[in-house]
Amino acid sequence: MKKITQILAAIAVSAFLFTACKKNDTKASTAQKIQGTWQVKSEIYNEHINGADHIDTTLGTSNTTIEFRNDGKVYSNFFGQKDTAAYTLVGDTQITIDSVNTYDIKTLTSNSLVLYTKELDGTDYYEETLSLMR
Repeated sequence: MKKITQILAAIAVSAFLFTACKKNDTKASTAQKIQGTWQVKSEIYNEHINGADHIDTTLGTSNTTIEFRNDGKVYSNFFGQKDTAAYTLVGDTQITIDSVNTYDIKTLTSNSLVLYTKELDGTDYYEETLSLMR
């Protein structure tokens, strides 16, 4: 009986140690995921006027970047033109840049961020898809 008690105690201690060593599986928040420097993969701009699409696609280069910082500022470098603006997250699904442009967050992973916006003007509209990567 003493051996069984010792074996059960050893199993209980082992189970406790394995549980205590378990990795913390907390998910990163949207704010944490978005922070850092992203390279612009492409920007697709569409003006839909009088039933016709006018699409312009710009491919990014290695020095075309957007950096979201934890102080609520975003720094961009588009083909040598640098800019700084404020950004805020609207829940986990939208981001507003410079209090003017609100983008839907279509994709957000550790290495991919896709932002989309669409503005209606009657039957016409303007839309933009910005694809970023790390």
